[in-house]
Amino acid sequence: MRRLRVVAAVAAVAVLATAAVAPGTAPHPGDPAAARPVGGEGSAAGGGFDAFGGFDDFDGYGAVDRPPGRGGPGGFPGPGGPGAGRLRTLAGVLRQDRPGSGWYLVGGAHLVLGLEVVHADHQQIVLRFPPARRVVSVLCGPDETYAPLGYSCGASVSLDEVRVRLGRNGRPADPTATAAGRYANFWLLGLVEQR
Repeated sequence: MRRLRVVAAVAAVAVLATAAVAPGTAPHPGDPAAARPVGGEGSAAGGGFDAFGGFDDFDGYGAVDRPPGRGGPGGFPGPGGPGAGRLRTLAGVLRQDRPGSGWYLVGGAHLVLGLEVVHADHQQIVLRFPPARRVVSVLCGPDETYAPLGYSCGASVSLDEVRVRLGRNGRPADPTATAAGRYANFWLLGLVEQR
């Protein structure tokens, strides 16, 4: 058993030593965080992410530089490349104050990015956004009020529309009859590539 541990430790050191000298990898784990590259080639500090942790370009994958010729995250092209696009964030806090009062995106303390509610019926809540070239993902989740009550939500997404369906305890829930109080929300967050 002791021999197995020694072999595993030697293998781990070899992997770390190789990563420490390979181009595009982070320096030694003990180095200060400021010395570590974040993202790809775009910015002075290695590109990829801006000071607030968001993408400022499509150079990198986040932790290391991108491999040459591989494009950016998820296969998006690098800046200036053929068909280069930019990600646009879709976000909003979806709320209905009482059953039947109508779903809306909360402003004020919350920020709405690129979404608007079109209508809700007994099956779904429909939101629109400016047409996109491709959809990365749109996620929907219940807040701390809806979740303990057994609510869930999911999004079906096209190039200009999000259709949110609600569930409760594993069964479909009618959006027009769903409300858990004035401050209960479903959170929406998505990424699309702009045209």
